Parts: sequence; structure tokens; C-alpha cells
Amino acid sequence: MRANNGYGPDDILKFNTKERPRHVTPEAHREAKRQVLQEAAEHSAKLFCSSILHRVATSPQEARFNEINRICYHFNCYLTRINDHGLVLIDTFQDNTIVGFLRQKFSVGLKGLPYSSSYRLDRVLGLHLASIGSSHFCSIVDVVLGALRYSINARNDTSRQTVAQTLLAQLAPLVIGTGSGKVDELSVFFSPKTIRAPSYLSEYRALHAYLAANGLDCQQEPSGP
Repeated sequence: MRANNGYGPDDILKFNTKERPRHVTPEAHREAKRQVLQEAAEHSAKLFCSSILHRVATSPQEARFNEINRICYHFNCYLTRINDHGLVLIDTFQDNTIVGFLRQKFSVGLKGLPYSSSYRLDRVLGLHLASIGSSHFCSIVDVVLGALRYSINARNDTSRQTVAQTLLAQLAPLVIGTGSGKVDELSVFFSPKTIRAPSYLSEYRALHAYLAANGLDCQQEPSGP
């Protein structure tokens, strides 16, 4: 697929159009991304994501670590459900504590949960740092999250609705469904679980409605205290 769309062995495939190689046309880049999403769905890749409003997060770094915890928990729950095991690959970012963080996730598990001092990730075989270009799966994740981020950020921009709707339709086969046709809370989560500020809650509910209107009717409904 990479070769058919003009990508060389050393070229990086990412969602952002500005980061495409100069010799790859915008049309070929769009087609490559479409094929990535299609191939991921056909090979049973599943989406786990958690969205938090910027104004709710104390800091980008704290939000990142908290949501890594949440995704690890949801991933472990899903692996238990399907009786399987897996690896966690975390994109590199600048933080001196990341190695210790990963070590704790593997050796101890999740800390600071409301009902226990720790939760062992017993279905996770290891947690490792990864980077774009080190595997095809890193490109898949970048394209999937880029498509999701674009769609969410474009929800109030009428000029970008056609592209956003197309991307959400391409993402829909990747989500984990429930028996009632909803998107499982393990797959698409709105963080935090309880939103205390009414103005923030209205934004979460608007996003929930937007996703539902475009084929992603999420099981979790944002709620207040």
C-alpha cells in the first residue's frame, strides 16, 4: 500500500498532510490514509480512546498519564473479556519519568484507583516505548487518532463537516460494539466519568450527540454529579 501510493522505505506515513513526503501528492496521501483505515478494520484492529476537555485537564502531562492509565485499564478489561493477552506500546514524549511510569504499570499495575490501592494489568505482557516509523502499527495509530482528532475539532466548523463525516464513517468499523448497537465504553470514553461544571458538561454532551449523529452512538453518556 505504501509503495502503491508513492512512499519510499524511509518515508513516514502520518495523518497530518503537512508532514507527508514532498514527492507524495495530497491525493495519494488521502488514499493511503483511507486504505490504512480500511486495512485496519479488515484485520480486526480495535479502537481504544479517551477524550478529555483541555480546560478540565490540570496539565497536558498529567492528562496524558491519567489517560494512559485509563486506556491500559480498558485494554486489560477487553483482553480479559476475549481471553487473550497483549502488549502496550506508548508513543515517545518528553518526560523524564516515563520509564519509571512504565515499569510501575508492569510490576505493580494501576495506582490510585477509588476501590483498591492497585490493579494488576494481568493480561498485559509488557509496556514499551514506540515511535513513528518503528512499525506499521505506529502509522496506523497516528492515522486513526489524527482522523478522530480532526473530526472532533471540526464538529462546529460547517466548512469541514464533509471531511469529518467521511473520517468518522471510516473509523466506525474499528470501534467495539455492544449488543444494543452502541459503542462500548471501553472503546470510546469521555473523561472524567463525572463532569462537575455545567458549562463543561454541555460541551461533552454536544460531542456525544455529534458522534451519535455520525454513526458512533456511545454507550457512555456524559453526566454530572
